[in-house]
Amino acid sequence: MNILQISFHTAPFGSVGKHDSGGLNIYVEKVSKYLSDDHKVTVVTAEKAESFKKGNLEFHSLNLFEKELSTENKEKYLVDFRTGLDKEIDLKSFDVVHAHYWLSGLVSKQIADELNIPLIFTSHSLGVFLDGYNKERVDCEKLIMNAANIVTSSSVFEEFMISENYKIDEKKIKKITPGIDKEIFKPDMTVERENIFLSIGRIQEQKNQMETIKFLDSFRKVENNFKCYFIGGPSGKSGEEYLQILKDTVKDLSLESHIEFLDNLPQKKIKKLLNKSKLLIHTSQFETFGLVATEANAMGVPVLSTNKGSLMEIIQNNSNGYLTDNLLDANVNSFVKNLLYKNEIFEEISFSCIEKSKKYDWLKTANALEILYKNLIR
Repeated sequence: MNILQISFHTAPFGSVGKHDSGGLNIYVEKVSKYLSDDHKVTVVTAEKAESFKKGNLEFHSLNLFEKELSTENKEKYLVDFRTGLDKEIDLKSFDVVHAHYWLSGLVSKQIADELNIPLIFTSHSLGVFLDGYNKERVDCEKLIMNAANIVTSSSVFEEFMISENYKIDEKKIKKITPGIDKEIFKPDMTVERENIFLSIGRIQEQKNQMETIKFLDSFRKVENNFKCYFIGGPSGKSGEEYLQILKDTVKDLSLESHIEFLDNLPQKKIKKLLNKSKLLIHTSQFETFGLVATEANAMGVPVLSTNKGSLMEIIQNNSNGYLTDNLLDANVNSFVKNLLYKNEIFEEISFSCIEKSKKYDWLKTANALEILYKNLIR
């Protein structure tokens, strides 16, 4: 097979956790590498990055904009991107096109229609989740989903949201769970854990880091011996503004000795911090999956989160984390204090985290996509 993967607005094979880079980047990178073992895979983006060819895997950047550009402004380059694809790539050679995110879907739909090849669409994020509902985006997502041969979801929650909000036939939606890079996210059992909490993700209102700060302010009143590192850079101009609000709040609450902002870090450095940590706090307003939670679990770190979205499919209370409707609940404080000071409880939960994470595997994800592609082109 000759597979075309389109990630218009953000470049895979680079650092994540800042601007528009995140789980989508990791997803495209990992599945493309595995698929290229047996098939020719071409990944294209409009974001400036270094193109390369390695075996059956080719990565092309059309170098239309810097990653710092806001998503809204990136939309202006869709026509240039489509024109550039025609000039630089032999589109007629592809058997299937897989679009990642709705902007990629708009271009991919054109290509699939013109070449009469199957279209697979993975949203990675849905417009219906966003504050200030963007009707234009949601209408585009619905158009792409209706045109696609298959719409993939990462979770039962996302599958339900696609079916209910976009009125897509359930038979068209296929759940394919993301994986974990087990070469990276493998704990070193000789490292001693410390009273460290982590919050990992792009700095933006959707990730809701403010709720984490409010929890830490409350928890400090019952336990003062902890440090929380926020890992991730701001996403766009609004992200810069939100980061400043977060920093001002930390100062106003006199939490400077407990909270530190580290910007985005390479996965290997994140692994080192996870290896020393006892808790990941994940308060995103919504997640179609929640990759950071499974990666934390793989490192033996339990996850504290809210009863929202796909995290309910990943986290079980007092097994690999704790879900709550209210982070300020006294039961949450008890759970976290037990992790800090009762080693037997932490060790039991940490072991359960690792065991539960074993089912997430990028090779399985790639194999599921391979079967999907093959069935569509027969």
